[in-house]
Amino acid sequence: MKIRSQLAALMLAVVAPVALLAALAIVGWYEAQREVHSQRYLERVRALRLALDTEIQGNVRVLKIFARRDALSMPEAPAPSALDDSLRRMLQHNPMWSSIAIVETDGTRSAYLGRNEAGEGDRPDPATLAQVLGTGRPAISGLVTSPDGANHYTHIAVPALQGDQVTRLVVVAIHHAGWLRFLRGYPIAGDATLTLNDAAGRIIARTLNHEQWVGMTSRADYLVRARARTEDSFVSGGLEGQRFYIAFSRMEEAPWTLGTGVPADAVEAVTDRQALLVAAGVLVTALAALIMAVLLGRRITQAFTGLAELLPMSDAEREQVVQRALPITEADDVRRLLRETLQARAEALAAAETARMQAESANQAKDEFVAMLAHELRNPLSAMAASVSLLESPRATAQTDLQARQVLKRQVNQATMLVDDLLDTARINTGQIALRLGEVDLAQVAATAAHGFVEACAERNQELSLDLQRAFVHGDAARLEQVVANLLHNAVKFTSPGGRIRLQVHADDGKATLRVSDDGIGIPPERLPHVFEPYTQVDAGIDRARGGLGLGLHLVKQLVTMHGGQVSARSDGIGKGAVFEVRLPLRGGAPIVAPAAQEVAPPQPLHVVLVEDNVDVRDAVARLLRAAGHQVHCAERGDDGLELILRESPDVALVDLGLPGMNGFDIARRLRAEPDRPHGCLLLALTAYGDDETRARAIDAGFDALLLKPFDLNTFNRLLQGHERQRPRLKP
Repeated sequence: MKIRSQLAALMLAVVAPVALLAALAIVGWYEAQREVHSQRYLERVRALRLALDTEIQGNVRVLKIFARRDALSMPEAPAPSALDDSLRRMLQHNPMWSSIAIVETDGTRSAYLGRNEAGEGDRPDPATLAQVLGTGRPAISGLVTSPDGANHYTHIAVPALQGDQVTRLVVVAIHHAGWLRFLRGYPIAGDATLTLNDAAGRIIARTLNHEQWVGMTSRADYLVRARARTEDSFVSGGLEGQRFYIAFSRMEEAPWTLGTGVPADAVEAVTDRQALLVAAGVLVTALAALIMAVLLGRRITQAFTGLAELLPMSDAEREQVVQRALPITEADDVRRLLRETLQARAEALAAAETARMQAESANQAKDEFVAMLAHELRNPLSAMAASVSLLESPRATAQTDLQARQVLKRQVNQATMLVDDLLDTARINTGQIALRLGEVDLAQVAATAAHGFVEACAERNQELSLDLQRAFVHGDAARLEQVVANLLHNAVKFTSPGGRIRLQVHADDGKATLRVSDDGIGIPPERLPHVFEPYTQVDAGIDRARGGLGLGLHLVKQLVTMHGGQVSARSDGIGKGAVFEVRLPLRGGAPIVAPAAQEVAPPQPLHVVLVEDNVDVRDAVARLLRAAGHQVHCAERGDDGLELILRESPDVALVDLGLPGMNGFDIARRLRAEPDRPHGCLLLALTAYGDDETRARAIDAGFDALLLKPFDLNTFNRLLQGHERQRPRLKP
């Protein structure tokens, strides 16, 4: 058989399974597309169901507030005239409601206000009233049809309580047209049908042929699935007989089910066209492969003919022939490409081996870092958990409570430092830290940083001595204070109890020199060149007695380099202490003793509004502020917080940036634009994001300053001292 025929057969043998696999892939892809569509519609129904739950939840919340009125909680029935204005305002501000009524426990209505004069067709069903009377909790009814069959209603019934006793009910009726308007306001797809069913399967509202199907029961197969599962998606028939992609989700606030149906023809039309295009592409590819087989067979035959002449020759003759070009250009190209391919293969193998070794090294470093991070986070968490257990112990004493609180304070600071080091390292590596440069007294910066270590040194019976002379540099005071704090933290950690730590600042030879020395455990000579590398640890054993991520000195080097300075370390060996020295370009200034850092005095009792959605954070911060003598009001949602700030006109508003309903940025903008805003209120953003972009966004939105989580009362007090209390911050 000629080579052209063999190549053609080979191409057919290759193309045939490829075509089969393509057909299987098309079928699989087709099914996958159906699943994708089903899941997409399920996600959209889930989102609409959440909106519907939120709507009902809001109505229940409004009715609960109304039901707490003294006139409703008293056993005696209130005079209808006393509630007329309230009922009228409630109905006016809730356009979905058809009517609102006060219902006594025997089912009679003591007050009623509706949007029409009927008044009898929208009475709630006895089962819903009995449920509220039996449980003392709000209830949502199924679909209730008016006596004339022309209208359909659902009811929200909320009890008015005196203690645990239900005195009467506040009942709202919602016409089926109200739910229809709600569904039409949230289209799932251009031609999708939305259906809302009650627990009995009756249709409350349907966006397709609503008047025909309202009050009727949905298909049996749909109801069976809806009762068996909380949510699902499948393909089935619709009430009009067409095929639908159906998805449903059961509501949480009401015993209802929300479903959608999208015509299958519209969904599958695009999929069918794409499948046909893929099949046509496979056929065209197969035909092109056959044509190429014939053409390539002719060229290969010619090349083989030329190469075959070399076979019967001796080595000397073959050498002479190789030196001459083959009559077929393709054969020379093959020979050249083969030689280049072998060379490239050898280089690729070498590069792959190098990459493998680098990947193994990186993977090992990653595993070691993850293990180290887990160890370092588990330590403070374990100490905090033990301290909490000690505080909750029935045998706790005042002394054990004090010790537990001290442990909690230290470990929270330790965990915060770990997270700050990680974040600062990531920001520096990605270029997200920008220095706020100005003329800074390095001695004052050192004194401020050292003040935070007085208590830590006292606890460890360590002597901290300062020798500070003014030395002015061009730098960022906050970042330079971070450099000093990291060096001091390192010295305290690696110096034994009873040891000495010395902090010096002086100017000489055009440089400002900051030196931190200790008589601690020292640095082994083999580790000294690597102390400023990330994740480097002096005590890297399994006990990790002194902890840390090995990022503090790395951050010091990065920040000093950003200031145009140098940092160095030296040690005479194990047990002989260490000296870290930072040198920065000097800007001038006379050498005098730097003043000592001043304590932050607590402010006078203030009126504070705290807006925070995390329950534990909100309660903890509120208790801390109240313990400091402040009056605190709290809100969980953003819209509630805005209303609380406008109503209370506080001295300080602490607002979390990430809130449900309305985020902190929107609250600040609304307060800035509000005509009746509280003047003189200090607006502080409370967040776990401390990057420059978030800080800039907060200030631009109208915040006075930004407080980082975890909340620290000293930082709060220091921030209050730095701002004038009665200034028109929010005035135009």
